[in-house]
Amino acid sequence: MTGQKVSKTGNIVLNSGHHTEPPGCVNSPSFGSRLREERERLGLSQTQFAEVGGVARTTQHIYETDIRSPDVAYLEKLRGIGVDASYLVTGSRQVAVGNDTLTVSYQGLLSIYRIVDEFCVDEDGEPLPLEVRERFFQLLCASLKDKSSQDQSLDSLRNELRRLTGT
Repeated sequence: MTGQKVSKTGNIVLNSGHHTEPPGCVNSPSFGSRLREERERLGLSQTQFAEVGGVARTTQHIYETDIRSPDVAYLEKLRGIGVDASYLVTGSRQVAVGNDTLTVSYQGLLSIYRIVDEFCVDEDGEPLPLEVRERFFQLLCASLKDKSSQDQSLDSLRNELRRLTGT
């Protein structure tokens, strides 16, 4: 769609509309930069993020550089690990409601912390870097999303961890 605009000198300037941002958007981040921001917020590499989304690392790079946009199935897979899909699409963070909320009992939350403390240590028993522990915590929380409160016990979480790791 081509529009016309009259310049200050009185000349007609054609504007194809390509590369223009919506009204009111000043330097808004692109989809690709928001996708990269979410990946970095979760502490994942492009390769790890691509695996979750079911694509190749090069495809992940293409998405993050705005060469191509992903499909809905990819976004749904990312949403499962805590990516804010609304933010990716709209550029606005949404308050968690309905299915995006996780109700965890106090005991369930304690169990998650204990599992993180138990499993997120190196060979010398020292805690792994905070980013690794945060990612592990997020994965455990995401795995509990549709579980009842009795499925949040320490043993249930250990079983869930075994399921996630295949051990």
